Amino acid sequence: MNEINETSIANEGPSAQSAYAVRDVSRLFELPESRLRYWAQTGFISPSIRVRGRTFYSFRDLIAIKVARELLGAGMPLQRVRRSLDSLRVKLPEVDQPLARLRVRCEHERVVVEDQTHSFEAATGQVLLDLNVQTLHQEVAQVLAMPRPQGPAPDRSAYEWFLYACEREAAWSGDDPDDPAFTEAREAYDRALDLDPEFAAAYTNLGALLAAVGDLDGARDHFDQALRCDPGQHEAQANLAALALRTGDPETAIAGYRQLLRAAPDSLEAHYGLARALLAVGGKGQALAHLERFIAGVDGLAVAQQAGSLRERRQHATRVVAALRRELGTG
Repeated sequence: MNEINETSIANEGPSAQSAYAVRDVSRLFELPESRLRYWAQTGFISPSIRVRGRTFYSFRDLIAIKVARELLGAGMPLQRVRRSLDSLRVKLPEVDQPLARLRVRCEHERVVVEDQTHSFEAATGQVLLDLNVQTLHQEVAQVLAMPRPQGPAPDRSAYEWFLYACEREAAWSGDDPDDPAFTEAREAYDRALDLDPEFAAAYTNLGALLAAVGDLDGARDHFDQALRCDPGQHEAQANLAALALRTGDPETAIAGYRQLLRAAPDSLEAHYGLARALLAVGGKGQALAHLERFIAGVDGLAVAQQAGSLRERRQHATRVVAALRRELGTG
């Protein structure tokens, strides 16, 4: 079997043998790579080509993504879109010669696939959609021709890409998504996940990177994927709870932090986060206990382990503990 690569793919026509990497599909449809991976992991739309351990999207997969994006964007419920795609997958093989002659549209509560001689109803829908597959192929060719950011040599392993991403993230200012270090870190984490879709730590780190620039949905998707790959990933669990607290859902945050503490009773992140969530719902006594556990845990660390942010949180926790003790009359 010939090895698939982007150069040969870019020159192929829209046949069933064309194959497209997730980062190219992301650029084509302006969808976050995290969303595409989430769709794949949940079985909504998955890459159907696998070569030497890597997965690629076929041109039929691109049609499904295009239809799904348009229908979801028009407000169609996810389950109805899923039914439409299931029927679409059944019908596409019947009109394979060639795919470029197909049109896909939605009208009068029907998703319809047409070639020169046939029309096929896929499933119900109530939005107007007219997809010219030849136009989609032209858009694919344009995207594949775009330059890509340069990074480590393309033959790096997933772990090497991960280490490179960590280096670039460490060089990032922490607040500017236009900083080249941010772009390079994100691209490198994506490359690591392309090579190893089960790399839990890469999902967690990339999720934290996205959360830092306000992409909370993308961050949540990545933390969910990390836990799917490794249910014992405490950092991902803590990050999900922190996202819940950040988005105004302290009850979900409390449940998440408590679940983490059952698995890791000494987790400083969990004690501190749980205290904050409990304070948000008026649980001052319990919050005080967790803050005291947090302070004691930090004090038990070696000085070298007490990073700047950890020391700052300890100072904040100390002030809150003093205020709570006065308010609760506990000393």
